Amino acid sequence: MSVEATVLLGPLQNLLGWFQKNQMHKDQQKDEALAAINKALFASMKYSEEQQQSGLTNRDREFELGELWAHAAAKVRHASDDLAMRLHDKSIFWSSSIKWSREEVLLKRIDFEAVQHEIKLLLSAG
Repeated sequence: MSVEATVLLGPLQNLLGWFQKNQMHKDQQKDEALAAINKALFASMKYSEEQQQSGLTNRDREFELGELWAHAAAKVRHASDDLAMRLHDKSIFWSSSIKWSREEVLLKRIDFEAVQHEIKLLLSAG
């Protein structure tokens, strides 16, 4: 191998290592965002089902759900600003004393089905 090739090979290997490390970091951020969204989604679905069956609301639990959605919004901001803002809206939905209509929830795309669709998109994005 020539001296010139050896001189170039070192920096190229360093650059490749940096790209691999950066990709692993992005993958980890994406995994953490997906885990946070799923945690908030499943907890919200469970609470909604329990609330429908009992007819009772639990403000403490709703504030907890708001915190879960705020955490998910912070985690997903690396992947999607739009989704982060929507999850932030979901946090406000749970923590606000003013109840939003079904139309508002659908318009803001924060219903369970819309969030599940976003999870699928994040999972399929390479």
